[in-house]
Amino acid sequence: MEKLFRRAVHPGEVLRGELEELGLSQAAFARHIDVPPNRISQIVAGKRAISGDTALRLGHWFGMEPEFWMNLQTQFDLAEADEESGQAVRQLPTAADRSRTEG
Repeated sequence: MEKLFRRAVHPGEVLRGELEELGLSQAAFARHIDVPPNRISQIVAGKRAISGDTALRLGHWFGMEPEFWMNLQTQFDLAEADEESGQAVRQLPTAADRSRTEG
């Protein structure tokens, strides 16, 4: 079976691009949205996920829905999970398999 998810972009890559475009350092941005600087640096480095709180702050700062940031994180997490265990999961029986054998 084929992989269900293509390589997803970590939200930190998107955030890095936005900060570069604005000419903002990570530390300055952290001050603007009132979070510790290490939160932003860890997100940009791909070592930390976007939390609900961070999504709210990013959405407010950039004038967009916080769901944008949460959806990026979810897509990334699903792609990672698919890479790690997707093939094994796709080998498991499904509800349709059960109804065919019991019907």
